[in-house]
Amino acid sequence: MIFAGVFDRYPRLRVGSVEHETAWVPHWLRQIDFTYRERPALARAWKSRHAMLPSEYWQRNMFVEFMEDDCGIRLRDVIGVDNMLWGNDFPHAESTWPKSREFLDRIFAGTPDEDRRKITSDNAAKLFRF
Repeated sequence: MIFAGVFDRYPRLRVGSVEHETAWVPHWLRQIDFTYRERPALARAWKSRHAMLPSEYWQRNMFVEFMEDDCGIRLRDVIGVDNMLWGNDFPHAESTWPKSREFLDRIFAGTPDEDRRKITSDNAAKLFRF
């Protein structure tokens, strides 16, 4: 979607990756920026209308949802705290419910309260206009 120019045409569109956890995102962001800068064939095929790197489109247009990714929490500054949403997957069997608070306390250990609040509630409220 980034390399097809979708976010140039629809700058307010938000797209998410859900139920894939988050720790993969930093590597992917590094790779898409590398590909954009270092692969001449791709550069001829698509150029950002706004001189943005692909990772900047991620920050503006994309988000990731997860349940139990403590590695992703540690990488939140690269992923973007504002681009992360936590969910417990209730009522499915793999849900963290009824122990969601215990999971949250474990994966957010040492994380500032403001980041935890954004990821567990504020970001979803903003995204879905609650």
